[in-house]
Amino acid sequence: MFLARLLPLAALVTALATAACAQETPEVMLELDTGGHRSAIRDLSADATGRFVASASADKTVRVWDLSGAAPPVVLRGYAGPGNDGAVNAVALSPDGRYAAAAGYFGPHLSVGEPFGDVRIFDTRTREVVRVLTGHRYVVDDLAYAPETDELAVAGQGGVVLRWRAPFTDTPEPLAPLDSLASRVLRLAYAAGGTRLLAATTDYGLRMFDAVSGAEIEPPEGEPLWDIMVTGLAVSPDGTRFALSGSDGRVEIRESLGGAVLARLPDRPFRADALAFTAEGQVVVGCAYRCAGVHEAEVWQPGAAAPEAFYAAHDGVVTAALALPGGGILTAGGRNPALHLWRPGAQTASRVFSGAGAPVTAAGIAPDAAWIAWGRADPCPQRPVCPEVLAPLTARMDLPSGLQGFGPPGPGDSTGAVRAALAAEGLRLDVTTAPGGGFEGDTLTVTGPGGGASLRRGGTDGYYHSAATLAAGEVISGGGNGQLLAYTPDGAFAGEFKGHTGDILALAAAEAAGRLLSASADQTMILWNLATRAEIARFFISDGDWIVWTPQGYFHTSPDGDRMVGWRVNRGRNDAARYIRASELKRHLHSPEIVRRAILTGDPGQAALDLRGTDAELDELLTRAPPDFDLRLAEEIDAPDGAAVLEITGADLEEVEAWGYSILVNDRRVPPLPYPDPTGQGRKLYQVPLSPGENAIRVTGEDDYGYVTERSAIALSSRVQRAPEKQGKLYVAVIGVADYPDLPDACNGGPCDLAYPVDDAVQILATLAETTGQLHTGIETLVMLSPGRLSASDRLTQRLSVVAPADAVLPPEGRLVEDELVDFLAKPGPEDTTFVFVAGHGLNIDEDYYLLPADAEQRGGEWRTRSLFDWQILQEELGYALGRRILLIDTCHAAGAFNARLEKDAADARIVVFSATAANNTAAERRDLGHGIFTYALLEGLRGKAAREGEGVRLLGLADYVYREVMRLSDSRQEPFYSLLETSNFLLAQP
Repeated sequence: MFLARLLPLAALVTALATAACAQETPEVMLELDTGGHRSAIRDLSADATGRFVASASADKTVRVWDLSGAAPPVVLRGYAGPGNDGAVNAVALSPDGRYAAAAGYFGPHLSVGEPFGDVRIFDTRTREVVRVLTGHRYVVDDLAYAPETDELAVAGQGGVVLRWRAPFTDTPEPLAPLDSLASRVLRLAYAAGGTRLLAATTDYGLRMFDAVSGAEIEPPEGEPLWDIMVTGLAVSPDGTRFALSGSDGRVEIRESLGGAVLARLPDRPFRADALAFTAEGQVVVGCAYRCAGVHEAEVWQPGAAAPEAFYAAHDGVVTAALALPGGGILTAGGRNPALHLWRPGAQTASRVFSGAGAPVTAAGIAPDAAWIAWGRADPCPQRPVCPEVLAPLTARMDLPSGLQGFGPPGPGDSTGAVRAALAAEGLRLDVTTAPGGGFEGDTLTVTGPGGGASLRRGGTDGYYHSAATLAAGEVISGGGNGQLLAYTPDGAFAGEFKGHTGDILALAAAEAAGRLLSASADQTMILWNLATRAEIARFFISDGDWIVWTPQGYFHTSPDGDRMVGWRVNRGRNDAARYIRASELKRHLHSPEIVRRAILTGDPGQAALDLRGTDAELDELLTRAPPDFDLRLAEEIDAPDGAAVLEITGADLEEVEAWGYSILVNDRRVPPLPYPDPTGQGRKLYQVPLSPGENAIRVTGEDDYGYVTERSAIALSSRVQRAPEKQGKLYVAVIGVADYPDLPDACNGGPCDLAYPVDDAVQILATLAETTGQLHTGIETLVMLSPGRLSASDRLTQRLSVVAPADAVLPPEGRLVEDELVDFLAKPGPEDTTFVFVAGHGLNIDEDYYLLPADAEQRGGEWRTRSLFDWQILQEELGYALGRRILLIDTCHAAGAFNARLEKDAADARIVVFSATAANNTAAERRDLGHGIFTYALLEGLRGKAAREGEGVRLLGLADYVYREVMRLSDSRQEPFYSLLETSNFLLAQP
């Protein structure tokens, strides 16, 4: 059936795509991928079973969804450029789901050249473009496919309907054109078993064609439709009837062969662009325009006086609707575009398909730009734009300022925030609608001394004024499609802020600091240099995930935030684009320090030059492709009890051997154990152990260039959780550095010696041996302590002797620490648990973090980095260690010792982290406790105060206890940091 003759081309396309990867100067565009669409969903199409649905969006992607929820969507990306270039308006999915035809605005933005209407055919398995159908010159608004005749039709601007019949030659067949090139065909559909082709137009009403002969059929009662736009079209499942809707609110049901009117619904008070016809004969009518703040899909019986059901769970207009074979209805829409699967009469969806994030509608900034604030509420649900109404600020994030670093985003006090100013120094801004204007809010008037202008927007500069402010003597206005422009008070164009891709929804300027903050429907905020109009940094924040990045690609992020941002790398207009996530380049681009300097100085390019010597590293990285493979659970293979079998596909054996794979099951690193292929086909199968319940499996491949590719799967194990058994061995390494003989005046003009690191390390080791050791089959230790402190304390010597003999204690000197840790962390197996505890001074130098060992030195006031211990070594070796890994850090006794890059790396490796401090505070020691506050709380929790009765100490219980105790003992001046991603609440200690 559909495009089956194109299959032999797939191998050729793949070979050409591989060659295209070698281009020297990649053409790239930044793109969020939050798991769902980020702009209006224009069209829906299902396979024959109704399990797989393709959605086309103005965000320049097609997503193929498995409605069962068994797999994430397949994302199809073609060539895309600035502005409208690449926006997808229409999609048609083959009956078997193997191919998707996509079309839309496929030409340069605002170009007067042609063509725009090429149709890209994607293979949904490989995500490659296997064929391009050419012939339609103008922008495509809709596609239609007839499975009965294996025929594809396309139409849009220019009033021309083209169709390709099997075997899909390069010459399409045109049907009778409309009389004017200004006319548009908004909707196409086949009916009556593929013998009729229907077209809904902007100014020629309904057009019908005999699909066999190509002759036009004049429908009865067609003349009333000539004076309106026919905006919606849907065909009944049996093909005998169709529904159409118009811009005047009409909805009609007609007979498919001749077009006779069978029934009319009462005129709707809105424009119903989204229509669907259920198998039971009901018509779904979705509100797409003039909804007056009520966004509903109505369910009608033809001929009824009122709808029999409503579905109102979308938070915005309904842009597309589709009835599925099993009786379900799929509607698309909302402020944060989503697909809702529901049944007539239901008030809620059985499943919602969407991504993280939402439009940012409110913006505020501190007068000194020390923090930003934002909100997401719709300030005027019943109006398209309202720049004079400011949505509330509900969250904030501290930015680098002076000695302060980044703070985590979240709810916070935004009192004193600077907001958009529509009046200042005698000037006033008002947004109105011009008579006969196509969009509300298309005119901005400037009045007052030195001002006087009427700024009207149109199709080339954003259509309307959705946000505005007076700042730095200029009028700054935001509109549609990311247009953010500056004018002088007398209306002269002054410049442009280029960066957003969605409507600008809010502005705030900190004039004294020279910063502008903008918020957009594209779900991001941008911090601008007000003087140069250059982008400094961009923010995406969604619940617990967030990322801040510069135009040069360097970023600061939460553990999983970098999986939501990437770059579309174009490989030519007729090829699929590559998409490279920021997480795949984290070894190169994860640099909180560059982002910090960019925000402090307002010059991200110079920040990159200062630390990396180049501001073009991203371009160099994107010329290569990261490792490419896919992951699936081989559920058809009977795996051993308590295990799963994974299959790695898409990579040849040589690549597998070159990269190697790191496999994480929840928070345990396990070796990739080959599993014999029962089919004898040489498939790459691996066996991994499972824990009872849900298991998050993540396979990571890293090549020689440091490119990282990750694939994930979820496996369920029905094994029953039994009483705890002793499993594996316990490995504990403790490092306590208290004495720094070579640093007599390096810490604020005085010695760097600390009071309690040796006490901390000894007590942690002994306590773990007593409480956690009994849960394991044995214990091995590595002990590195300042020798003078240990020999001077009989108490500590006796406490330590229970676990490790005195002659096994090593001095914490830099080279020795490195050598011993590397050897020690190579010992654990997949069933073992490893603790590493470090207490002492930590130090940031540019982007890197170091532990100050006992032999640390300075020369001329500068640190000798060769005398320091590079923390990255510890982290990498701990990340490579098998089994469960737990890192306890009490190195933050000096201001500025928090290193966000390393904290994120630990989280990515699913290392459980307990750290003494988070950003912007330091750890304290208390003489009355005899320990650092953090270690004291940790010890007390392990010894039983974090235990639940009869259950022992579990991970989350210990984290909660330590957090509350540290905050209490420090009077809320010290806040510990944790990373507990994808880990179970396992039994940690048995007091």
